[in-house]
Amino acid sequence: MSFVVLVLAGLIVPLFYRQNIQVAKGIAVFAFGAAAFLIFNGHSLADYLDYFSITPSIKLMEFVLLLTLAAVSLSLTGFERPLISQMLFLSAVSLGLLETNNLFIFIVLFEAVAIISYILVSNIRNYYNAEGAIKAFIAGAVASGIILFGLALFSFVTPSFEYNQIRVEGKFTLIAVAIMLAGIFYKLTIVPMHGWAADAYAQVNHVAAAILSGVIKSVVMLATFNAFHRFLEFYPAMAVIIFSFFAILTMTLANFMALWQKRISKMLAYSSIAHSGYALIPFAAISSKFAYPGILYYAIAYIFMQTAVFLMLNELRVRAGIKYISHLKGLGKRSPLVALLFTIQIFSLAGIPLLAGFMSKAAAFYAGVDAGLWWLVLIALLNSALAVGYYVILIKNIYLDEPEESSTIEISYGALIGQLLLLGGTLYFGIIASNIFTSTMG
Repeated sequence: MSFVVLVLAGLIVPLFYRQNIQVAKGIAVFAFGAAAFLIFNGHSLADYLDYFSITPSIKLMEFVLLLTLAAVSLSLTGFERPLISQMLFLSAVSLGLLETNNLFIFIVLFEAVAIISYILVSNIRNYYNAEGAIKAFIAGAVASGIILFGLALFSFVTPSFEYNQIRVEGKFTLIAVAIMLAGIFYKLTIVPMHGWAADAYAQVNHVAAAILSGVIKSVVMLATFNAFHRFLEFYPAMAVIIFSFFAILTMTLANFMALWQKRISKMLAYSSIAHSGYALIPFAAISSKFAYPGILYYAIAYIFMQTAVFLMLNELRVRAGIKYISHLKGLGKRSPLVALLFTIQIFSLAGIPLLAGFMSKAAAFYAGVDAGLWWLVLIALLNSALAVGYYVILIKNIYLDEPEESSTIEISYGALIGQLLLLGGTLYFGIIASNIFTSTMG
C-alpha cells in the first residue's frame, strides 16, 4: 500500500542520510515512485480503509504531489538532509488528507500535517531561521486551537462526520464551520491571518519554505474544498459574500506589499499570499460546475511553480549568496540556464500564457464568471496586472542590468533534475488542460 511504503521509507532514510545523502535521496525518490505506481494500480488508502475514497481528480493530485516531493528530494544538499524523511511522512499524511471523506479524520490529518510542518521549519541555521520557525509555530498553534474549538462545537449538532452525511443547516452549525474555516485560513495565509507567513516564508530555510508555501498549501487548499463544499453549496449567497471579501482583501493587500520588497524571499512570500486570494474565487463560485476544476487546477499549477521558485532561490543563496533583488543583476549573463529556469516559473506565477499559472487563473476566473461573479474576476484581473509589476522588476534585474560579478553560478545536478521535473509540470499543465477537466467534469 502506498501509505505503508512512504512511512517505511521515512523510517529507513535516517539510517543512511548521515553517511551518504545520495543513498537517502535515492530511497526517497524510489519510495515516491513506488507510491505513485501503487496508487495507479489501485492500492491507495481508499482501497483498504473506511472513511477514505478516491476519485480521478484526487489521484491526479496525488501523482503531482509525489512528483513534486521527488523533485525537492533531488534538490537537497547536506544541511537539508533531515527534510528527506520529513517529506516522506508528509506525503503519507497528505495522501490521507486528500482521500478522506470524514471531517473528523480531515481535522486529525490536518493537524498531523501541521506538526510535520513545525519539524520542517525547525531546520535552523541562524537566528533568522529561528525567528521564522517560532512565528510559524505560534501561528500554527493558534490555528489548531481555533480549528479544534470549531470541531468541538460542530460535534454537538452533526449526526455524522462523513462528508455526505454531515449536518449543514442551522445557525449553530454555521458558527462552528465559520470557526473551523477561520483556523484553516491561517494555514492558507488569508488576510488578515497572513502576518506570520509573510515573515516565516522569508526567514525559514528556503527548501522548507518551498514545501510550506508550495506543497502543503496546495494540498490543504484542495482538501479544504472537498471537506466544506457541502456547506458552501447549501449557503451559496453566504459563500459569495465571505469568500469574495477575503479574496479581494488578500490579493490586493499582498500584491501592494510585494511591490515594496527588496528581499526576494519576502517578495515571493507576499506573492504566495496573493495567490491564496485568487484561489478563493472557486470557493466563492461554488454554484458553478467549474468551481472544482478551478480549485484543482490552481492547486496543481501552484504546487509546481511556487515550489520551483523557492528551490531555485535556495540554490542561488547557497551558491552565490543571492538574497536581495539587486543581487540578481546580470544573472542572465552569468548563468543563462539558471536564469531561464527561474524566469519561466516567475512567468508562470505572473500568469503568462502557455504556462500552468495562466491556465490555473483561467480555470478559477472562468468559474467566477460562470457563477455571475464578473466583478470579482475583474478585480482579480486588475490584481494580476498589478502583480506583473513586481515580477517585471525581477526579470529586469536578471536580463537588463549588468552583473556586479562575473563568476558563473552552477547548481547541482540533483537540483537541475528537480527543476526540470517541475518545469515539465508547469509546461505540461500550461498546454494540456484535458487531464484536469476530464478528471473533474466526467
